[in-house]
Amino acid sequence: MSMLPGDESDECDLVLTTKSEASLFGGDVVVLEELDDDPDVVRGQIVSRLARGKETLLVGIDPGLRTGMAAFYGDAWLAFHTFNSKDRLCAGVAKLIEGVRPTKSLVRIGTGNPALAEWFATKLMRRLPKTVFEMVDEAGTSSRHLRTKGVKGDQSAAAKIAFRKGAVLRPSP
Repeated sequence: MSMLPGDESDECDLVLTTKSEASLFGGDVVVLEELDDDPDVVRGQIVSRLARGKETLLVGIDPGLRTGMAAFYGDAWLAFHTFNSKDRLCAGVAKLIEGVRPTKSLVRIGTGNPALAEWFATKLMRRLPKTVFEMVDEAGTSSRHLRTKGVKGDQSAAAKIAFRKGAVLRPSP
């Protein structure tokens, strides 16, 4: 639906507009200039506003030579990526959580490669102290049955890890 300044906005859940026109609309307004330049973060910012911050930003990580990452806000997908660099994965997860600024965020890391899972947990817990972290048994997550067309195997495994309960990690003193 599109609207012009002055139109009734009762049927509209969210208005995307420019900073100069924001005051011309009633209701919930998102200013385009205030959105991030990363498409994954933008999706998260918009979905978060639509959900009124009541959902959890959920990230699943499937550690390995090719590390899969999947992110969701509630049931809405935000990102599916594969990383060949541990530092790039950590930077990507941190950018997403810091950019969306969710009320609650949860990162679940698969334990198929215990040393790498521990490395990710340690590094991310330092950078994202308000985020909850869980270690998840990833047995059975690598099956080839994909929920989403076009999603690679490691990304699909990360999505399954994201929705699987795990053991909560506590930061070291």
